[in-house]
Amino acid sequence: MRITSPLLVLFGAASLAVAQSNAVPGTDVNLYDVSASTIYGRRGPTYPNGEVGIGFGHAFCNAGTVHVPWQTSPTTAGPMTDIHFKIAFLLARESNGRIVQVSTPGSFVKHSRVTYNLGSSQCGTCQSGPGSTFRIGCYDAYSTGFNGNRFNLGPPNEIDPWTGSWNPVGSYFDRGDPIVAGAAANDGVQSLTSTQTNAFDQVKNRVVVAESDLVAGGPFYGQVQLVCEGEPVANRGNNLMSEQLTFTWNGTAWTTSNTGGPVQGSVLNRWSGSTRNLGGNGLDDGRFLVAVKVTGPVDGVYHYEYAVHNIDNARGGASLRIPLPASALLTGVGFRDNDNNSLTDWSWSRSGNELAFLATGTNSLDWNSIYNFWFDTTVAPTAGTVVLDQARVGPGALTVSVASEVPNGALSATVSSMGPGCFGMALASGRPVLGTTAQVTTSGIPAGTPVGVTILTAQPAPAPIDLTFLGMAGCFAYVVDGVNGVWSNPVGTAQVPLVVPNASTLLGFAIGAQSLSVSPPLTPAGFIVSNGLLLVVGAQ
Repeated sequence: MRITSPLLVLFGAASLAVAQSNAVPGTDVNLYDVSASTIYGRRGPTYPNGEVGIGFGHAFCNAGTVHVPWQTSPTTAGPMTDIHFKIAFLLARESNGRIVQVSTPGSFVKHSRVTYNLGSSQCGTCQSGPGSTFRIGCYDAYSTGFNGNRFNLGPPNEIDPWTGSWNPVGSYFDRGDPIVAGAAANDGVQSLTSTQTNAFDQVKNRVVVAESDLVAGGPFYGQVQLVCEGEPVANRGNNLMSEQLTFTWNGTAWTTSNTGGPVQGSVLNRWSGSTRNLGGNGLDDGRFLVAVKVTGPVDGVYHYEYAVHNIDNARGGASLRIPLPASALLTGVGFRDNDNNSLTDWSWSRSGNELAFLATGTNSLDWNSIYNFWFDTTVAPTAGTVVLDQARVGPGALTVSVASEVPNGALSATVSSMGPGCFGMALASGRPVLGTTAQVTTSGIPAGTPVGVTILTAQPAPAPIDLTFLGMAGCFAYVVDGVNGVWSNPVGTAQVPLVVPNASTLLGFAIGAQSLSVSPPLTPAGFIVSNGLLLVVGAQ
């Protein structure tokens, strides 16, 4: 069960994380390969409306200076143990300038509950050492079939990704599926059996992705993450790796193949054109990776794309707070998670100099998940900081700060519509940049018009005023009074200059503009009006 709310930070929830007190110097496991991928089958409605189950292989070795404890855990009798590696999986897609997670939330995690030391590796010579350890220089490799065996797959929310710990008592393995009766569901002895897992459909508990996401096209990337108890955070840079995958529908079934070689780190490292930074909660909890890609400006407007990956933060994220000047135009705000449920989407609000995305009560940004946030604004990017509120109580700070590109640079000048005109007369304008002169141009002026005026005002009408009562049916006023630029005997077009002083106090200053002409006999009163424009002064 996910629990999320900024209020929970103050008013309750059991702590999931403790300080990294279990860190063992010299512990360093290296995930060096994502070797293969397998489609296990599909379920649900007919193609392309069903779901697909996927598995990945991987290999890792002990690159550290100490033997890592690794106990074989009983799976048929006796209490289960916690001293083993946990392996998480994720599938992402990059398209239309955005990288998103397409595997559904809660893809089950592999518990590596049998000790292996398969020989020397790229980490060095496989050393001898005590039993129940992953020895220095040795490696281990799992096929997709081994990783996809549901007998060893458990839910990610039972694992603390910061400490690597897991409580067997009352766990999914302990309870069984379906849940067994009585004390056996809470005694720390495995109740999940091969008979139970063999009764599952081919997709349950694996990396699950909607066929509609596969049909949408890629490229796709499969990510594997290794969780090792006691590994210091400074040594975790080699615990994540992704590989590009290709998916093909042959008319009856899906196939997959690996393309190219693996890339170390978060799958967000694959996002072309992005910049990425990590931030964590000191030694008390884990890290979020924030990737950002800014494009534009187009007519003074920048498009911001953020993707946030919870790498190993146990308390989860409940918000993303981004600095944004109050004077900036904000449009096109959007959010995407990975549950295909709009009822759990994060909301957004704007207050003061901040844009905040806020989680719903059941949708925190938990470990092994990527959420996306985007918007358009008239502010250029600059180096800054975004802030994530922690979703649950626990040791450490209430927030995590991450360095990132943020919209806190120069404000762009913009021109936007306040509404249409009538009888074909149209108003256009250059952007009102400090220290320049913007030409406000009226076109489509009817032939024979003797006079007209372009009105510029700092107080546009709060709402369009229907001018039918003046005999101008279908015409609206967007400005009421202001500075009039008069033009006479125009030939189709007329221009009025807008001189913008080079004064920073004018940044964000809004100007309404509309033209009025005497053009009988188009209306009973002989007047027509253009569309309305809103001009906002900017530095660029």
